[in-house]
Amino acid sequence: MPKRSYFMAVVATGLFAGGGTMVGLSFGIVFLGLGNLVPAMSGEQLVELFPKYWIAIACTIIPVALTKTIALFTATFTSPKGNGVRQLWVWALCLWLMNCTITVGYHLQVVIASFQGKYSPEEMVGTIQMWIALHWVRVALALASFVFAIMATLRAAIKNITRQRRTEQLSIQQGTQL
Repeated sequence: MPKRSYFMAVVATGLFAGGGTMVGLSFGIVFLGLGNLVPAMSGEQLVELFPKYWIAIACTIIPVALTKTIALFTATFTSPKGNGVRQLWVWALCLWLMNCTITVGYHLQVVIASFQGKYSPEEMVGTIQMWIALHWVRVALALASFVFAIMATLRAAIKNITRQRRTEQLSIQQGTQL
């Protein structure tokens, strides 16, 4: 069970980190512009289009986020206690929970308010600037969570190989003593 849960956790954390990077780069540029290359959306455009773009984002990132949540909890609580592997999974999970806290505390609130039409065009520009800035904090947390998931999986694999070698050496020694 741990091998599968570790694999799923690594894949899901990597997908989320990559997806977050893609959202920050693509939608960040669409919303805020890229100098003379891509003009920034006006406040009126953001008020109208941000909720629509968010639906496209949500359709891809929410299933990955749910998978990541389940996989990280599974990997964390199926890993053996006391060998360092679980501690790495705990770090990966805690970073993910910090990410979720920012999401629920700010990003989701902005999305709900934008669907309700609560922002004026002037407010929307500043709100989206903060949304993108905090999004990059979430991307950093997602990348760090991914790194901890990889480290946990590698440490578990190394411990498993070491345990197998000891067992083989012991059986060889016992075989020669007979």
